[in-house]
Amino acid sequence: MFAALYGVGWSYVLASILSYFASNALMYLGNRYFTFRLGHEGFWHAYLRYMLVGAIVVGLNVGVLVIIVELLHIDARIGQASSLLVVTPVAFVLFKRWTFRVR
Repeated sequence: MFAALYGVGWSYVLASILSYFASNALMYLGNRYFTFRLGHEGFWHAYLRYMLVGAIVVGLNVGVLVIIVELLHIDARIGQASSLLVVTPVAFVLFKRWTFRVR
């Protein structure tokens, strides 16, 4: 989705934010039911926490992306992939420990 939005002329920052939140709901469902094998109990309360963590993660991702694109002069598509590689481990820990409360 990022490549498509960026390819039609959207700014790389806006494309990054929109593509992240578009995938957020699907990631929540996948993590909730397949990764952590949680049931339906507390679905909406956990989803609110997931969205809050998602806002932190998208902020971190955009920060790293801007550094890669503006300071290192790397193409935004490569920068997006690289920033996701940097942010994903932090995101996983935040989602696991706070959103899904898996200890």
